[in-house]
Amino acid sequence: MIPSLLLPAVAALVAGVPVAGGQGRVDPRIGARALALVAAGLALAAAAALATVGVGFVSGLPWISDHLAWCRTFTRTHDQVPAWLGVPATGLLAVMAGSAARAYRLARRDLRSPLTPVHGLRVVDDDRPDAYAVGGTAGHIVVTTGMLDLLGPTERGVLLAHERSHLRHRHHRYLALARVVAAAAPPLGFLTRRLCLAIERWADEDAAREAGGDRRLVARTILRAALARTDYDGRAVLGLGSLGVRARVDALLQPAPDRSLGPMAVLVAALGAVSLVLAGSALQVHHLLGFVVHVCSL
Repeated sequence: MIPSLLLPAVAALVAGVPVAGGQGRVDPRIGARALALVAAGLALAAAAALATVGVGFVSGLPWISDHLAWCRTFTRTHDQVPAWLGVPATGLLAVMAGSAARAYRLARRDLRSPLTPVHGLRVVDDDRPDAYAVGGTAGHIVVTTGMLDLLGPTERGVLLAHERSHLRHRHHRYLALARVVAAAAPPLGFLTRRLCLAIERWADEDAAREAGGDRRLVARTILRAALARTDYDGRAVLGLGSLGVRARVDALLQPAPDRSLGPMAVLVAALGAVSLVLAGSALQVHHLLGFVVHVCSL
């Protein structure tokens, strides 16, 4: 059992890092999907590994194994999990589950805006420049009067195009996934940070296309919005100047990303990574499935 537990970790090192590093050179639409796929797969594999070790350890405890003696296949499968491995695995699994549940609740809370949208757009009378998209079934855009006063007419069009992209492609789901994975498995933070950046880059590219390919206009608008914002309330929102401003501006000052072979290569790499991870997880959870298959009558 122990060697099979290492397979998802190997998959993370071999496949996860290259996918995270290479997504910046391809269309962010594909990069975001690939990163979401890899992050979710690795988090599930980690949970499966911890569950396998934890159940194996708990089932080997004297006062529990006595009640499982009627299913010898199950007890023989797990009777070699040592305490030094089983106790931390059980504790980590509990922490992982609690952190994931808490992050999911916070993500759902952030989708509940106290403001009532007006035709998908809500203008708030506030001198502080701010703009963001609130996803969910009642998704809408929130813009302050301070932001509207800061930007010119063409820049306002870029801002709205950026936020509409977040709503149209349901980017709040990617953001919620990133928050849950980062909370449940902090070592995967390098993937979730890349995923959040890819989401913003995706909206930037959509805004550039709506602006007739004027990438410098979009870059200038992002810079003005980011420099004007001096306070952040900590909510996970999708805003024009909220994340990775320098990387996004640098990308917009370059030609549009490749939308042919490069994105397909990243997607194939992500699918391969997840397939490898799930193969490792299958080796782990077969012990748990054995409990169901070989269950004996009392």
